[in-house]
Amino acid sequence: MDISDSVVFSGHLGELYKLAKEGKIKTNLQGSHTRACKFWTAMKILSGIKNAIVIAHGPSGCAYGVKQAYKLTNCRNSGSPYESVLSTNIGEKNIVYGGEKELKGAILEVDKKYKPDIIIVATSCATGIIGDNIDSVVDDLKGEINAETMTVHCEGFSGEYRSGFDLVFKELVKLMEPPTPELKTKLSKSVNIVGGKMGPERTEVDTDVKELIRLIEGMGASVNSVIAGNCNLEELKKAPSVAVNCSLCVDIGYVIGKEMLSQFGTPLNSTILPYGISATEKWIEGAAKHLGMEEEAKALMEKEYNNIKIEFEETKKNLVGKTAIVEGHDAVKSLAIAHMLERDFGMRVVIFNFHPWSTGARETSIDYLLETGIDPEILITKGTLAFGRYESMKQTEDELLNLIGGLSAESVVYFGSSLAFPNIPLVDLNAILNRPRFGYRGALKVAKCINTAFKYSFRPRSYLTKRIVFPKNAGMASALSLTPKLSGDLPDCTVYSAGRRRGKCMNE
Repeated sequence: MDISDSVVFSGHLGELYKLAKEGKIKTNLQGSHTRACKFWTAMKILSGIKNAIVIAHGPSGCAYGVKQAYKLTNCRNSGSPYESVLSTNIGEKNIVYGGEKELKGAILEVDKKYKPDIIIVATSCATGIIGDNIDSVVDDLKGEINAETMTVHCEGFSGEYRSGFDLVFKELVKLMEPPTPELKTKLSKSVNIVGGKMGPERTEVDTDVKELIRLIEGMGASVNSVIAGNCNLEELKKAPSVAVNCSLCVDIGYVIGKEMLSQFGTPLNSTILPYGISATEKWIEGAAKHLGMEEEAKALMEKEYNNIKIEFEETKKNLVGKTAIVEGHDAVKSLAIAHMLERDFGMRVVIFNFHPWSTGARETSIDYLLETGIDPEILITKGTLAFGRYESMKQTEDELLNLIGGLSAESVVYFGSSLAFPNIPLVDLNAILNRPRFGYRGALKVAKCINTAFKYSFRPRSYLTKRIVFPKNAGMASALSLTPKLSGDLPDCTVYSAGRRRGKCMNE
């Protein structure tokens, strides 16, 4: 079958963006392409606050899901002595008569038993529908408990998934204290990194953000807080007094940054995810401008680049002019990776199956990318818009294989999941768990991974390779879920071209 028979859109990002804004291409998600609800995304941000207890006011199942996905992971990674999402466990009787009594009892018990810095009450769909007045319950208890309190109206039906991120970041600003001259002087050489989140993406906080912290400290400044990536209440209160907020992600970090700018005048440095040298330097320069440390930043950037220069430039020579096909279902990351590959490596970039829905959901990132002069090619196939989970369904994999069937394994690399089996070299950036993907060192690592993939493109992608990347006894479906010790033993992020075993079960 000719790949053209499967193509829904072929062009550049700017063209797709324009068509979506004019309503000339379908941007709705299929029923099977569901995203997390507002409750889940709110919980993802709340899970990054240390010594906080979140009370999910609703049936126990609502709390169970987010505990499994976020808080239990955080406890393992941050050493928290308890998992800190609890439930009021309301039932049918409460749906009729209300659950405010149960909520009051839960707050009093949590304050006495766990002694947290802050208790956060989050509504589920059930309590949002019946209209429990959680604000009144919380206000009435303020004189009886020691913990600070916050309410979050995040019932899942009340907004799409992005609104959960935005809501919580705006609510967190209410915990902050206005800047004082004394504190502004004390934090004049400090920044916040905003838009971080905990949850299962351990790499985002444990390696990538730590690399950004290292760069800030290497410039002679400091980081007051990563909001909300393992931050605490004291850091949040002081947050408006820093010199500048540096967004981790131009989309998610933008909301809290703009809110703090509006309420407290805290400057905002907002850039795309700092994959690669160009994006990293833009991020550092933006911070340095508000810190009054332009010369220190220049010296840092020269030092960091010189540390990788010889190896990076030699590695880069083999990449210029080659093609990178980037899996597009994670829109923000695919855009940031495209920026790095084109700007830093001189590669031709094609983002494969960037869902048209993302043109609205990720508008801030797209605007930023286009303003920097990067307008990557986009290829969308019918499988993206079909019923099924488009990033992993058989139809889109077959369309991918059809697309790359005639391409040379010596000149084309696929950036995507290790669970995919294309017949060209594959680089899975999510498999870099024990080293940063951001910054100068991250740029070198990515360049080396691509070169390694090309170097060994003659090797068939085998059952043994998959067992190395996803150890059988780890008990996990993805390398992202491995413990720090196991992830430290992983090979590089490179896996090789497919042989005849494509699609076979790893346990066969």
